Amino acid sequence: MQIRTATDADLQTLGERSVSRGCFSEMPATTDVVYALEHDGELLAVGGIKQMNPTCAWVWVDLAPQALENQVALFRILRDYIGYLMHDKGLTRLMAAVEEGFPEAIRLAQHLGFKRESRMANWIGDKAAFMYVRLGE
Repeated sequence: MQIRTATDADLQTLGERSVSRGCFSEMPATTDVVYALEHDGELLAVGGIKQMNPTCAWVWVDLAPQALENQVALFRILRDYIGYLMHDKGLTRLMAAVEEGFPEAIRLAQHLGFKRESRMANWIGDKAAFMYVRLGE
């Protein structure tokens, strides 16, 4: 036996004969999408999604310092866009990891409609993180 890099043909073949009850064959073709938010030519935030299966994805966002100058509008735009993405991609569950002891990031997750679900030990090295989730309506 040997391990090698999978090809598109490998993925197609297994998708047709998977023992995973069809989940593998339903995997989206594009699983990583990265977005940027700018205002008047100034970059305010970047974020993205990594789709794990047809209805679940990890999400992340990072803000530039100037993004915090108008937090209310920024949070509203991001929250609404996340809702649009969920609807557009048929997602029913979004997950975000938020480092424990980072209150600003925790508040951001909460403002974007995420709720704390669990604590994940050793998420980044020996640092813990919380898993936040946003479920579809």
